[in-house]
Amino acid sequence: MKQRDWMVNQQNLGNLMIYLEDLLKEGKQPLVTIKEKASGDKRSIEANKFLWGRLYKSISNFTGYLPMEVHLLCGHLFLSEQKMINGVQIPYVRSTTDLTVEQFSLYIQQIESYFAQLGWSMND
Repeated sequence: MKQRDWMVNQQNLGNLMIYLEDLLKEGKQPLVTIKEKASGDKRSIEANKFLWGRLYKSISNFTGYLPMEVHLLCGHLFLSEQKMINGVQIPYVRSTTDLTVEQFSLYIQQIESYFAQLGWSMND
């Protein structure tokens, strides 16, 4: 079974219950581990300023796309996954706000590496 993290809040608690019920109906036995999210799991304000104020802006200047378009493009490139709805796979892009510090660092590295291969440099 594929492992997945689920950040539970009041808005998506019902969806989690539906997801678990569907797994049980399919004859699967989900293993649930619950841990409280530590406050240190979120990226810093400085990291967010780097992402939007330097990285996306620099790539925006290189590509001619707006920073928001760069953000959306990078999400599709590096944060895409598939969700199942009634047996149909639906594309889904994770939000950068849900990433842990480690996942956020990897995301930054992936962006820098990808665009460097296209000729981009942060110094440009």
